[in-house]
Amino acid sequence: MRGPAIDERYFDKLAQTVIDGQEEECLRVIHEGLNNGMDPLEAVEKGLAKGINKVGNDFAEEIVFLPELVMAADVMKAGMKILDEKIKAEGKERKSLGKIVIGTVKGDIHDIGKSVVAAVLQANGFDVIDLGMDVEPDAFIQTVVDNDADCLGMSTLLTLTLSVMGETIKKMEEKGLREKVKVIVGGCPVTQEFGDEVGADAVGFDSKDGLTKVSELLSV
Repeated sequence: MRGPAIDERYFDKLAQTVIDGQEEECLRVIHEGLNNGMDPLEAVEKGLAKGINKVGNDFAEEIVFLPELVMAADVMKAGMKILDEKIKAEGKERKSLGKIVIGTVKGDIHDIGKSVVAAVLQANGFDVIDLGMDVEPDAFIQTVVDNDADCLGMSTLLTLTLSVMGETIKKMEEKGLREKVKVIVGGCPVTQEFGDEVGADAVGFDSKDGLTKVSELLSV
């Protein structure tokens, strides 16, 4: 049997699986496309990225809420895993807009908001190294150095761990990294005033705002 045409309707269908949080259907559509000659790079840009951006925009406008955003991010990450493997197998590369290290700071095990931001950044062409949660300042810094990262993103939902952000930025200054590495911070207790106080380059207030701010910081 002849497979589906790889056209705008196909990519819209792929985007819709992200919007609807349907991981199994997303993977089915991806495999179907790959079996019919789909370019995996196009699938990322015209399908997955389109879907996660729509959900991110709807979240910012309070049309959808955190559970839907988390589901969409999980679907997108599952799809990205397959497509990135295919891209590498074909000897291609996704154009990188910048390399970002991201994580939740030491003392905080909240992972959801940070993971959503990481997914949105990845879908939009950034290379993201996600360190997870409860990350020590030295671990952030070592990963930035090891990966020659352009930007560091730190998150927390706890007021008690805000000081870790300031400590990390201070250590970066001591190691001479602040001139070349941008820093963005975010999370419930993080205000613009706090970001200014600790010397961050930007504060991200949600996934859409985080993408905008990182893009501005890296002149994308």
